[in-house]
Amino acid sequence: MSEFVFVRSCFMSSICLLIGLIAIGCGQTPPPPAADAAVGEVTLEIQPDDSISETIQVPDVADGTTLEAVMRMVEQVPVSVSGSGSTAFVDSIGEVKTDAGQGWTFKVDGAFANQGIGQTVLHPPTTVTWSYGAFEN
Repeated sequence: MSEFVFVRSCFMSSICLLIGLIAIGCGQTPPPPAADAAVGEVTLEIQPDDSISETIQVPDVADGTTLEAVMRMVEQVPVSVSGSGSTAFVDSIGEVKTDAGQGWTFKVDGAFANQGIGQTVLHPPTTVTWSYGAFEN
């Protein structure tokens, strides 16, 4: 009977370890781009709800750079990013801040992303369109 308990205990410990490793791996940030990665331009189209759209060119972005890193590079307009990696979030662009019912959403080359800015990897040349509006359910 004690052999059964030992085997069961080892099995349960292995399962717990496996679940923990999977959970940790799911939230990882992509690795930084390689030093010899190709570079290109990222175009940011910023469309506030009631203001004139603004276009910003970010040159020399390495292939594989995250959108979070690009947003932190922007100098032409104030950008506030909280968190980092899988928890990175754009709090404001310019004077327009995210609140309980409205905020910034983005598309990469016309397609909505299915992950956050810290996990969205860019492949320049590319266009990121930021739109401010009501969050949809």
